[in-house]
Amino acid sequence: MERKIISQSSLREFAHDGDDLDKYYLPARGLILPGDIHLLTENDLLINYKNQLNGILSSINLPQRKTIFIPDSDYLLDLAILQHISLLKNNLNWENVYSVYPYATTEETLQWINKLQNEKFNIYPAIPKKTYFEDLYHPAHRGGWGRWVKQPDIASFAEENNLPYPTSWIGQGLDQVIEAYQRVCQDSKQTEAFFKPIFSAGGFTLAKISSKEELIQHYEKLKEQSALNFDGQEIPVEVQVFLPNIEELYSFQYTNDRLLTPRGLSKQIIKNNQWQGNYFNGFSIPEAIITIWEKFKNGYQTYLDNSNFGWGGVDLAKTHNNQWTILEHNGLRITGAHPAISLAQQLEVIEQPFMTLKSPGDVNSDLITIWTVLKQNKLAFDSSTKKGIFPIVWFPGSGMLFSTGDKPYQQLETAYNLFAKENYILTC
Repeated sequence: MERKIISQSSLREFAHDGDDLDKYYLPARGLILPGDIHLLTENDLLINYKNQLNGILSSINLPQRKTIFIPDSDYLLDLAILQHISLLKNNLNWENVYSVYPYATTEETLQWINKLQNEKFNIYPAIPKKTYFEDLYHPAHRGGWGRWVKQPDIASFAEENNLPYPTSWIGQGLDQVIEAYQRVCQDSKQTEAFFKPIFSAGGFTLAKISSKEELIQHYEKLKEQSALNFDGQEIPVEVQVFLPNIEELYSFQYTNDRLLTPRGLSKQIIKNNQWQGNYFNGFSIPEAIITIWEKFKNGYQTYLDNSNFGWGGVDLAKTHNNQWTILEHNGLRITGAHPAISLAQQLEVIEQPFMTLKSPGDVNSDLITIWTVLKQNKLAFDSSTKKGIFPIVWFPGSGMLFSTGDKPYQQLETAYNLFAKENYILTC
């Protein structure tokens, strides 16, 4: 019998990006994904959250999560699992097959999986290993999408597959990054551009720059906080032209070669360059998106020689002249929209409007507190009407809610205003 293990460890490249909550937020968010075993960092806040979430799941006839808590002995849950492998081993059955669904399959993920394999457990990662310096041109990360300063004649993945993508150059080290910026400015005839380390997510190291001086300042800031250091090497940086005429930002998600996003597209909610949530359904989908998906899928399959390319997502922009362009590809990892799609499937609301939105303030309450408020105000998800709010994750320090129905944004706005009034979230 095959069993699914959900284990959503943060990644090494996130350790110094300024978002310190990934260590707990990502494993806790993994509880919303259905699985037979969930691995979670042992922390009083997370233990309480899991217990409260299980009570809510049970109240709407969804399966409770069986959780194995791993001592909080490392920033990376993967390394903590390795250090306490007996806790997991004692909960596995020799007769079962186990597929592991991580946030991303990394060297650290494989270390504990391989250890169990060496002890004759039938366990394997469900998605391929994330690529770093072993392939700097891989289209799973930003390195495959622009031209490189050191090899300017090599076409990018976007160019090879006739995919719409902004002018982009990539460099490693300050001198090359400055040259990348200068090449972008020369091509675009403007000084504004985006600074994007090629291994990053969520926008925490991204910056809009308008001059060489601003580039150097941001570069040195990231160097100082070790956000550009990885395995003893420096993370290259993509410099991408700034598109001034963007109307809205979108994305689509996939699992292997299957488009996962309902109707093929979701709207992204962005604040200060950082992702805040997604909105699904409730708007028309142009034919151009299916064309982009097919070109991307075919090109990606060719690059990977038709092997499993796991899960990921593509971010897009719609400009004022109704043109579409890819902004980046988040490959070989789960995206923030995957849990929302999974929850919509579990709640049987995948065909109606739904959305997720991070808390607009610091979370200062536990799950049961805000669930009580939601129920008292008839905002909690109702399995009979298929409308209302449900947590993606919620414990002190981290919060994101899911909403579905005729007016999901208005429901979330009302809820967050109620929470702010009671100091359940702390806003400025």
